[in-house]
Amino acid sequence: MPGGGLTVFHGGDEGDSRAIETALKQLDVVATQVIIEASILEVTLTDELRYGLEWSFRKGLDAAYEGFGQLVGESGTPTARAPGFSYTVTNSAKDITAVLNALSEDSLINVISTPSVMVLDNHTAEIQVGDQVPVLLGTTITNGGNSVQNINFKNTGVSLIVTPSVNAGGLVTMDVQQSVTDVGPVDSATDQRSFLERSIRSRVAVRSSESVVLGGLIRENASSGESGVPLLRDIPGIGALFGTTSLENRRTELLVIITPRALYTEDELRQVSEEMRAKVRFMELIEEQPAAVSSGSK
Repeated sequence: MPGGGLTVFHGGDEGDSRAIETALKQLDVVATQVIIEASILEVTLTDELRYGLEWSFRKGLDAAYEGFGQLVGESGTPTARAPGFSYTVTNSAKDITAVLNALSEDSLINVISTPSVMVLDNHTAEIQVGDQVPVLLGTTITNGGNSVQNINFKNTGVSLIVTPSVNAGGLVTMDVQQSVTDVGPVDSATDQRSFLERSIRSRVAVRSSESVVLGGLIRENASSGESGVPLLRDIPGIGALFGTTSLENRRTELLVIITPRALYTEDELRQVSEEMRAKVRFMELIEEQPAAVSSGSK
């Protein structure tokens, strides 16, 4: 039958015709496809505390000499830090200045990514969602004295590469490469943007429509620092008047989950497509516009 329909042969042995018809029905089926959903769940908790006292004083020792002393941070002078609480005291002669700085900061960052990709059985699919961030590789000075900057672009965001294989019992075996790359803070030493990357490469097997955990991470960093005048900053009770103290705690929790679902029929494929449309918020399908009438028609 034209159009890819079923063709039945007549004549000959009736048993052979039925066998051929049965074989053609088994072959005339939709190829198995797999919808793969990955979930990347990440939580970062930060607790930071900084406090300290900066001061300077100027006093004449005698007619020929003048003394000057100070305890300051990176600014080189007693400076009120922002953001944070600051309190400045200066005497009337402007030769003694003291600045108290204090800052307590808590932050919570939740990152949830759920990439999904559809692929034929035993084929490889890849999805990359993110931005390309420019990275300065270096600067070259030409013979004419012109400065030429060498810039490369780094991919950020979510990347998923997967190759599924479905057996007759519905067990899905997957070769998975999952990575998440975020833009981090600027490095003070190189003045370049840093990047935070989490990557997993694994091979797993799971029943269709069931979930499996690819990997997880719990990382906790704690740091503390003290700086100030030697010996004086170690005096109990009043040592804080002669230095600066900083405390920082950071905890990161990461979990990667993947769920494959084998689709054997066209009805299942349509159902999954409708489900994915329903999950996307604020998406409106563009209605088909009526065909334009040509100027020559009556």
